[in-house]
Amino acid sequence: MNSVPQKQKPGKRKYVAPYDFRQPKLFSKEIMRTLRTLHDVLARNLSRVYSSALRQKVDVYLQKIDQISTSEFIHKIESPSVIYLLSVKELGGDVIKVIPPGFCIHLIERQSGGRGDDMSERRTLTTIEEKIISRIMKNVNREIVTAWEPYMDFHINSATYESKPENIHLMSVDPTIVAKFIIDNGTAQTEFQISYPYSLLKDAMQESVLRKGSQGSTEKLNPKEFESYQRTLMSAKVRVQPLLGTTRLTINEIIDLKEGDTIPLNQRTDKPLEVRINNVQKMVAYPGLIQGRKAIKIFEIIEEINEQELV
Repeated sequence: MNSVPQKQKPGKRKYVAPYDFRQPKLFSKEIMRTLRTLHDVLARNLSRVYSSALRQKVDVYLQKIDQISTSEFIHKIESPSVIYLLSVKELGGDVIKVIPPGFCIHLIERQSGGRGDDMSERRTLTTIEEKIISRIMKNVNREIVTAWEPYMDFHINSATYESKPENIHLMSVDPTIVAKFIIDNGTAQTEFQISYPYSLLKDAMQESVLRKGSQGSTEKLNPKEFESYQRTLMSAKVRVQPLLGTTRLTINEIIDLKEGDTIPLNQRTDKPLEVRINNVQKMVAYPGLIQGRKAIKIFEIIEEINEQELV
């Protein structure tokens, strides 16, 4: 008896990713995961650098880490662009940093007291503009070094500015690992890229990242490693939320609210406010003003109770 083919049950379809055998994946998933973690930290630190330079809130986040050929990467860079060749002695070559000129012009206008709303302008920077951007890029370079500190000694010996990708002449034709970031100022977004040639990263990844990834969680760090991790942790941002008060309302009460209504809170004016750190209460404080800005004065830090002490 002939068997009747059964229809495939509907469900989630499996995604098959294309694989280019001309450009094989050179790093393991573990190393790529470590690279993503490293550049996530870098993105958070760059948010602080650009927010300070632009005098407005800027969010930077890692979009992806990709592996492409060096020629393809150079070909994709639009002309003109703001390109920096960072000479890294420990890696024996150059790391490439690419920023759209429109964002740099936006930075310069904000630094000069203007609004600088447009980030789409594309032209070569003047000599004076390049000097202004170079000062800001030094802070970016410092954050790149800080992000790499837990994994390896990383020093940028020099930075060379270039505006045209066709003028970039690299000694190596190895594939390149490209970290792509998105810079978001709330009204517009732009892309920022850092490129590491494979030959420069290979030895560093094999000797440092994999070795550190295989360390046990209880293994003690040497003083230099501990200091690097401590610096990274000390610069990490946490969310501080003073709670002005809380209340409970029924759905009917919320529906019946009208403009001008007053909602009483379960908070006495003579009592300190609850202060939460990353949504966990850690202290209490009184509200106030400092130089015309809203502030809180810490009254008491709440100590965590050790459960073993209660037994």
